Parts: sequence; structure tokens; C-alpha cells
Amino acid sequence: MDIVKTVIIPVFSGICFIIWVFFLFQYPILVFPIIFLVFLIMYIFSGSVFGGVLLAFAVSAGVFTIATTGTFNKFLLIFEILWIIVVFISIEKYRQLWISEKIKLKVEHEVLDRDITLIQSSITDNENQINAINQKMQIFQSFEQMINSIENTMDEKELIKLLENLTKQFISKGRWNIKRHSSKDIFVNYSKFNKVPLLITNTKEDRRFTETDYKNTISLVVVPIEIENNYWGAIKGYSTDKKELFDDYDLRLLSILASLIGLILNNAMLFKKVESLAITDGLTGLYTRTHFIERLQEEIERAKTNSIPISIAMIDIDYFKKVNDTYGHLAGDTFLKQLSNILRRRFRSVDVLARYGGEEFAVLMYHTTIQESYKILEEVRKMVEDEKFFMPIESYRPIQIRKTISIGIAELSTEETPDELIKKADDALYSAKENGRNQTCIYKEKNEKDNILF
Repeated sequence: MDIVKTVIIPVFSGICFIIWVFFLFQYPILVFPIIFLVFLIMYIFSGSVFGGVLLAFAVSAGVFTIATTGTFNKFLLIFEILWIIVVFISIEKYRQLWISEKIKLKVEHEVLDRDITLIQSSITDNENQINAINQKMQIFQSFEQMINSIENTMDEKELIKLLENLTKQFISKGRWNIKRHSSKDIFVNYSKFNKVPLLITNTKEDRRFTETDYKNTISLVVVPIEIENNYWGAIKGYSTDKKELFDDYDLRLLSILASLIGLILNNAMLFKKVESLAITDGLTGLYTRTHFIERLQEEIERAKTNSIPISIAMIDIDYFKKVNDTYGHLAGDTFLKQLSNILRRRFRSVDVLARYGGEEFAVLMYHTTIQESYKILEEVRKMVEDEKFFMPIESYRPIQIRKTISIGIAELSTEETPDELIKKADDALYSAKENGRNQTCIYKEKNEKDNILF
């Protein structure tokens, strides 16, 4: 197209101009306007420069022709020359205006394009922000689901299983374990001793560990879990799939999750501690009287349903007041602790051992007949009788004392309430004390005639 504008059209116009000049001198008035058509072709296709040059030559030829024509023809020829010049100037002026408007429109178009680009960029940023907000909302919803799913349990082992499953749902990639003090796991130990999270996006590009350590693992992440600024354990995630690689975003989410898990486990530990304080005696560590009665009610119902024998015993320290009066209440408390340790060692973990009040203890023996209970409690009584109890008093030589206990035993019979069973054991204990103390008595039904306890 450039060759046409710069070569072909100008050459063609030059040839036409030569022909036009040849006829101009013979018929100037008729021939001169024809050059306007050639000028328009040059102007339109080759531009104002080529058109202007052609016009200059045409005007020069026209001026030269004026000298050879008559007076009337001179005026017509001059008019034609002036008319062509005015037309050229007008066309050039409008062309300049058109170019100016075109440039202005182009600038405005560029400005609009820039504004559109900025608006599109802003829309993209807003969409990214919306997506980020949606992701955060999903995270918070996941947190809410986690809290709702674990609010019904405060057992640490159950919590760990629930939290492992929830972590998998939360991150939606890889396999997950919550490890506590895992000394055999090299990655958990690395995170623990360096006190930083561990992120290995691609194990093939990491040189901190050997291929033997990685085994089939392709990607791995470990985040420590702390409870009150103390190391508790860690969340460990690993992937064997190239499509499930962990990244910085997963690490940030896990750091938030680890903090939440730390709070949850801490609450569970506090709950367990508070629960333990609520059902255990502060001095001896045995169950309280209230908890003992609650468990007794449960076990009685279970025993009646399954026809299982249960026995209870009431244990009282003989002349315990003399210990407090002679050595002080601190010595009395020490004695109670030592006696509690003896009882705790002798009875089974399934038995319910409680401090019933003051120097009196109670024990519930599940799946135990009265004869079996008597044998066990006699061994306990003799063990206490042979024990030397150390008293915490200021003396060159530590003081050791011996004490005895009295025991009353009762066995559950049909349609019996906890209060009635405890009353029977109390009656048997009273009988042991009345008969000289330091002995074990079994409750037997009273003789209707003399109303005496056998």
C-alpha cells in the first residue's frame, strides 16, 4: 500500500500532468480545471505533500499560460487558479481539523482504555478480596464446626482423634497426626528443638533430611502445639501425592489451628483438674463423700440389673483424736495421708475408695461377695495394725506410732437404697467398736426377739 501511495500514484499523476500541460497551451480555459481531478487523486492517496507539489506546478503552468491568452481568458484563468488554491487551502484546513479531532479521539480512547483497565484491575482486586473474605469465612465456619463437634467431650484421647479428623477436613489435603512428646519422630523433634514450624513443600528439594527419613513422603509440615507457653506436642501432616503439596498458606492456617488446639487441650486439662478437685478430697486424694454416694447409686442400679454382688465397708480410725491432741493437727493430717496411701495400694482400681468424713473412710467393692470382702478387709486391718506411722514433729529421733482401724461390712440385697446399704455398714462398724475395736464386723439381720447385731 505504501508503494502505491509513494510511487505508483505520483508517477501516474506526473504523466497526467505532462499530458495536461501539453493541452493547456491549446485550450487553457477548458483544460485547466481537469488538473483539479488529478490533484484530488494525489491528495487523497498520497497526501498533502504530493498534492501540494502538483498544485504548485499546476499554478506555475497556469501563470505562465496567462501571458499567452486574451484578456477575457486571463481573468477566467486567474479565477480558476485562485479557486483551486482556495479549495486546496480549505481541504487542507479541514484535513488538519480532522487529524486534530482524530488525535483527540485517540487520546480519549486511550484514556478510556486506561480507565477500563484500571476498573478491570479494581474489579479483579475486589474479586480477590471477596474470595479471601469467603475463605476466611469458611475458616471461621470450620472453627465453629470444630468447637461444636468437640464441646461434648473433654477427654484428651477422644479430643485428639476428633482434632485429627477436623484438621484433615480443615486443610483438605494430606494425612494428619497429632503427636504428643513423640521422641521417635525425627521431624517432630526437629520442630520441637528448633522451636519453629517445619515446612517441606517438596522433599526432593530439601537437604536437611535423608531419603530414608522421608521414605515415600513427598510433602510434609509440622507445627508445634503449646499450652501456656510450654511444648505439648505437634500437628504433623504428610502427603504422598504430588498434587497435594503443602505451602505457606497451609502453614499459616495450621499455625492458627495449632493455637486453637492448644487452647482446647488446655481447657480439657483444666476441666479434668477442676473435675478431679470436685470429686476428690484435697488432703488424701481419695474420692469425696458426695461422689461416693453418686457412684454407689449407679453401681446399685447396675448390680440389680445384672445380678452382680457388691459390698461396701465403712472404716474408722480407732482413737484418732489422741493423735491430734498429742502431736497436733499437722501430724493428724500426715497420718490420714499415710493411711490413705495404704488403702489405695490395697484396693483395686475398679473399687471406689473415699474419705467419708473426718477419720472415716468408705469403700465400694464391685463384683465382690461379703465373704470375699471380709477376707480383703481383714488383710487391710492387719496391714494397718502392723504399720509404723511417722509423725512430723521436731525431735532428734523421729516419732513412730501404731494405730488400728475398725471396719463394718454390708452386702447389697434386693430392693435396697444407697442410704439403707450405708446404714447397714455403719451399724456393722458400730458393732466393731462396741466389741473392742480393731476388728472387722459383717452386718447381719437383727434377731427379731433380742434385736442384737450378729
